[in-house]
Amino acid sequence: MVFAGLEKTFEEACISYFIRKNSIWVIMWIIRNLEDTTENLPIFYKRFRVDKKAAKCVMEISALGIFNVKINGEEIPDYFMPGWTNYNKYVHICSYDLTKFLRQDNLLEITLADGWYSGRLGYTKVANVYGKINALFAKLVLSYADGTDEVISTDETWRVGASNIVCSSFFDGETVDFRTPTEDVESLPFAKKYGYTVRFEPYGYEPIRKVDELPPTVFYQDENVLRLDFGQNFAGFLTFVAEGEKGAEVTVKHAEMLNADGTLYYDNLRSAKTEDRLILSGEKDKFDPKFTFHGFRYAEITLKGEVKLSDIKGVVLSQDIEYGGKFHCSDEIVNGVYKNALWGQKSNFIDIPTDCPQRDERLGWTGDAEVFCNSAMFNSDCNRFFVNYLKLIQADILPDGKIPSFAPFFIPVSPSTAGVPGWADAICVIPYTHYLHYRDINVIKDNLPYAVRHLDYYLSHSEKGLLKVKNPFGDWLSVKRAKDVDGISQCFFGLSASLLSKMYDILGDRENAEKYTAVYESAKKAFRGHYVKRKGKIVGDSQTIYALALSVGYVTAEEIKPHFLNSVQRENGRLTTGFIGVKYLLPALCEIGETDLAYKLIKETEYPSWGYTIKQGATTIWERWNGYTQENGFETPNMNSFNHYSLGSCAEWLYSHVLGIKLHTDKNICISPSFSKELAFAEGEYKTLNGIIRVEWKYENAQYYVTVKADEGVAFDYDFKEREILSLARTENTLTAVVK
Repeated sequence: MVFAGLEKTFEEACISYFIRKNSIWVIMWIIRNLEDTTENLPIFYKRFRVDKKAAKCVMEISALGIFNVKINGEEIPDYFMPGWTNYNKYVHICSYDLTKFLRQDNLLEITLADGWYSGRLGYTKVANVYGKINALFAKLVLSYADGTDEVISTDETWRVGASNIVCSSFFDGETVDFRTPTEDVESLPFAKKYGYTVRFEPYGYEPIRKVDELPPTVFYQDENVLRLDFGQNFAGFLTFVAEGEKGAEVTVKHAEMLNADGTLYYDNLRSAKTEDRLILSGEKDKFDPKFTFHGFRYAEITLKGEVKLSDIKGVVLSQDIEYGGKFHCSDEIVNGVYKNALWGQKSNFIDIPTDCPQRDERLGWTGDAEVFCNSAMFNSDCNRFFVNYLKLIQADILPDGKIPSFAPFFIPVSPSTAGVPGWADAICVIPYTHYLHYRDINVIKDNLPYAVRHLDYYLSHSEKGLLKVKNPFGDWLSVKRAKDVDGISQCFFGLSASLLSKMYDILGDRENAEKYTAVYESAKKAFRGHYVKRKGKIVGDSQTIYALALSVGYVTAEEIKPHFLNSVQRENGRLTTGFIGVKYLLPALCEIGETDLAYKLIKETEYPSWGYTIKQGATTIWERWNGYTQENGFETPNMNSFNHYSLGSCAEWLYSHVLGIKLHTDKNICISPSFSKELAFAEGEYKTLNGIIRVEWKYENAQYYVTVKADEGVAFDYDFKEREILSLARTENTLTAVVK
């Protein structure tokens, strides 16, 4: 913790304290002298000697802004550290073992940039949300072989110079001037103390790193312009080597799509310039930006002066998490949907689960994360990533219990920015889903108080079980506007109550489990009384309201099946769901016995469908079904991302229904595929806490041949529902069966 209330003078204000490993640290933030500086980003330098044999050297570091660290010329590969938090509440402190980099004479270099602290945030175009001055705290503990320790911490003996990075912004890009002269560290001015007190929280999840490199294809070239296609929409930047005359310039612009004439389409980026620029030194200069990223597939490089480029690559940035999930089947459209959802996740797992990586937004929308979290956890090890995101939500919950629509939260409260059903319920959905995958009971314990406050807000805005909260989003970006918004909100009221009950049950608290079961039953009764009409028709009559009401348990398959089927058939067998409904649509169709229809929907290639976007060249999931159509071209650029993951939440259906990997809180994994002759085969695997489970099935001669293989320690059961089992062989770790 930080001891607050110590600031009596400026000198005292510059020092705060932090308890770490049973010792009290003195913390001094440092800044450069703002009265004697250039506009280039600052580099903080510290020289130190190691004259004895060092057993270990650990650095703890944080920043108001984001940092890049080099020691003796070796660079720490993490990007945008210490990550985005509500800096008014807490800041991450990061730990690095530097032992292997030590020499007798050592030089530590730390460059600071605005990042989320003082850079522009979100579509509001607001900068300096948390502060204007970038500051650094670092502490090195040298543990020697003789048992002694030496501590080197940020203070007024550190030097500050100017980097060759002129400016850097997430939205606008990075400018590097390689003509910037190399500085004599010993002649540089000293750092200044900076008064700042904030709580430190250990950085506890995987960092952002380079996870892949993509080679480009040149599709246009003239004397000064080069246009590149990387074949994949992704988040990251270009790196290359430039040779040319001193003062020559190279500018790189980024885009997701092309105009009809082959030029890059920038309109959907809104105010984000997404432009990187370098000014040449006259020698070989390698461009490798440190403090920006872009969402793009295409790039345009413009040369000013005599310049030769080489070694051009697209660098993919993402959270450095393990992707253990796999899926493949006989249909290339379905494979494309899975691949696009995977790339959407990689592109938007940049410190937090963002909505998009390209335009002037890139916010941690709770609704997007809520609908996609199960898909993400099937795809990859998101354990620590979502623990961090939940902490961000906790930090910004409002006094009345409203959950922000995105986290970190930094804009005024309104009906669309906090407490929105379908978005606010992330505080219940994500912890419960996290437990299904990772069995960490502490995540439930940590989030329950906030989930209770969220439900208390619902209860305080309900009457006889009927929720009265206004919902400005509904089934966001659904194809057809339906009058189902209030019914959707009522479904999420019951969903949150049900999940609260289940989480208390996991903790063994039967009293509270029963309490929230009663809340759920009240919400269900109100839904049926207000929204379910004669013969099972639901107000709104949309695919979303039927799928969601069935998934929440408000209605039975039998009573809604005719209306649910009609909601698909009247659209010529195509979907109309938006961000909310798309997660529930395919599982609900399987539940009412229309499995083949679910498969046909995900294979569909006519608009609106996942397959239609693939036919238009999509390599990621789009924000909206009509982002681009052959009839109308591009949708309004005000909100038209071509790299979202929300509509890719169907990925969980591929794991849980096509492969049949069902997760339970109180039982083993159950393998129960929703078979369909719409596929000739399907195969894939899921990496559990205890190992991998792999499922394969194929359809031949009107029979399904199933093989399940699990690593030792992965317990599983099976349920082929009411299908006839023609043969079955089972050992502890394998199962083979033929079913009809």
